[in-house]
Amino acid sequence: MNKLILFAFLIFISFSLCFSQIPVEKYREEIQNLKTEKQIDDYWNRLEKIDQEMLVFMNDIHESDSLSISNMIRTALIFEIHGNQAYDQNNVVPILNLSHNWVNESQIAFWPIIEKCREVGGVIESFGGKYPAYELESISLSFYDYSLVGQESKYPSLMKKLKEHESDYIVDSLIKSFNNLERLKELSEINILHNWKRQSFKGTTGAGIFSFVTMSDNEVYLKRNGRIEKLILIETGINEKIFRLVNEPFGWTYVYGSEGSLSLVDEQRNILIEYTLSK
Repeated sequence: MNKLILFAFLIFISFSLCFSQIPVEKYREEIQNLKTEKQIDDYWNRLEKIDQEMLVFMNDIHESDSLSISNMIRTALIFEIHGNQAYDQNNVVPILNLSHNWVNESQIAFWPIIEKCREVGGVIESFGGKYPAYELESISLSFYDYSLVGQESKYPSLMKKLKEHESDYIVDSLIKSFNNLERLKELSEINILHNWKRQSFKGTTGAGIFSFVTMSDNEVYLKRNGRIEKLILIETGINEKIFRLVNEPFGWTYVYGSEGSLSLVDEQRNILIEYTLSK
């Protein structure tokens, strides 16, 4: 693809996102005008270049998340307008859309596209490991910062839970996730409740911290990597509170002790991670 055309395309995307909008109808018109297999292939290649040459190098979190959702929307529109036949078995773009996205609501909205890719088969069967290892890892790390490596026995039940969250209105759901992202951008941090060391595997700690914070809407959020996700209080005990992340798919919750202890537990209250407080 001509680099000048790609550059102009990227400038248009950046300009649109700067004004807090995703030009969905323009994308829809572009994709409706793809009449040949070559035109569709070229469009897929363009989306892959945006991911590999722009998205993965972006430093601004909000711009990166916005562009990621924009890419997801275009991929979803290709499936909506041209069907599964527009997806080639060697096409990695939808997988990259998922794995390079860190907006939880968008990942849930996009999951039906991953299942459509699985219907076609091909590279998705082995990309990053045997399906659905790589795709579930993307979901689990994005929501909970928790790795599923070596826990294949959990896959069937987690896949079933994701199925329960599917919507037929993929593009609308992605637009909604973008609008919520814009809303979160307007909030300011009021108070840090506690900080903990990040931990993706039981018994080990990684680099960095995450926090429970109160934001300017007086709600409690989980803050990690500069992003915030709303926490829903679902139970209050004598010395603890139980929170779950909004839109979380697996039924996992956080047990937050009055002295600052924190555990991630599954729906049977089995402890997945016990976090270490950080100053």
